[in-house]
Amino acid sequence: MKRLLMTMVVILSATMMFAKDIRTLVLTTTPQMHCARCENRVKAQLKDVKGIKSIETSVAQQTVTIKYDAKKISDEKIIAAFEGSGFSARQLAEGETIVKEPHECSEGNAGDCKE
Repeated sequence: MKRLLMTMVVILSATMMFAKDIRTLVLTTTPQMHCARCENRVKAQLKDVKGIKSIETSVAQQTVTIKYDAKKISDEKIIAAFEGSGFSARQLAEGETIVKEPHECSEGNAGDCKE
């Protein structure tokens, strides 16, 4: 009985030690995303960042939702990873919504814009 109990304690301890701390971070970008090309630039910039598990973007809501392992990366490092994409990012406050600004597609992205 003691052996079984001790085995259970060891297994539980090992499980807790290797457990991931998956969190969700919701960001908005500056400048705003206006089309699929914008979304793809953001995703391409973040796709190889260690610790990020998934990236979802929404042009309509102006959000970038990132699921990540907090044991491998921090909010600050994720926000810093936006450098080089042409966007900067900030965390949205709970319940905050962003109004999408009017946008006229330029020649370079007219095929991707969907207003």
